[in-house]
Amino acid sequence: MRRAALLSMIASSAFGVTRLASAECRAPTAPCVDAEPMWQSPSAVRLTVVSDTATPMLGKLALGVGFTLRSNPAVLNVPAPNQSGRDVNLIKTAIGWSLAGRVGLGNRLELTALAAGLSQRGAGIKGVTSQSARGIDSPSLQDPRIGFGYSFPTTSALFGAKIRFEAKLPLGNTEALAGDLSFVASPSVAVSSKHGGFFGGIELGARLRKPTDFFGLRIGSQALIAAGGGYELERLRLSFAVELYALPSLIDSGRSRYVPAEWLCTTRFAPRLFGNFSIGGGMGSGLPLTSGVGGASLGFGLPSYRVLAYVRLTPSSD
Repeated sequence: MRRAALLSMIASSAFGVTRLASAECRAPTAPCVDAEPMWQSPSAVRLTVVSDTATPMLGKLALGVGFTLRSNPAVLNVPAPNQSGRDVNLIKTAIGWSLAGRVGLGNRLELTALAAGLSQRGAGIKGVTSQSARGIDSPSLQDPRIGFGYSFPTTSALFGAKIRFEAKLPLGNTEALAGDLSFVASPSVAVSSKHGGFFGGIELGARLRKPTDFFGLRIGSQALIAAGGGYELERLRLSFAVELYALPSLIDSGRSRYVPAEWLCTTRFAPRLFGNFSIGGGMGSGLPLTSGVGGASLGFGLPSYRVLAYVRLTPSSD
């Protein structure tokens, strides 16, 4: 059964009807989490999750507008008279948009920010306890992020490195599973390389948050592992890339090994006619790295498929 590692624990006696009766999303004891594990980097250029290691020149502004479509990212199985239980589409479809920006502060420093919102269809948290409950209100605000980055000076034009820090602010709609109940701090280090038309990057870090119990699954601090690479046709300024990320839990996540992971395949077009503007798009899906009683499955928040598109303004870098 899809998402078996998460879903099987709902039917256990420890999290039975009594637990489900309190399935309303209200702090501080609410079973509410952000159902979007993928963070698009405001510092991305050729990739999406992995940050570029250059920073804008002093006073220069880089902007990006992104759109995503996710299918079935939040499915929960709850006790029912039949043996297999009842699947609840907490979120059936989600269309999100984001505005990302970064500005050069000089001395290889940058300030970053990302604001996002979404329009969703689904039963929401209250759909667990009632088949006739009102669905998720739409649209919803997601948690914004702010941060900074520092690009290390290097002696080679083939390699780059940047240290980054982002803070996710708990201002999103938690009842729509669009935000965390607490701040999330995310330090990371990005390394990139480019040789001829080939390019690649790796970003390693963590997401440090207060743990939340979500129907038997304990979601808290996670490690961040992201990598990607591709090839650019320099004359056409057309590039193709593949990347993936994984978020292994740094705490005991309960009865399952909870590892959100996803792959993406993207393309980017930056013709000289557009100046510093580029457009891109791609698709991907979750990876079944979460495991538990029912075997391997997609982790909570991972879509059956994802489609994305963006427009970016990328000025000259330091």
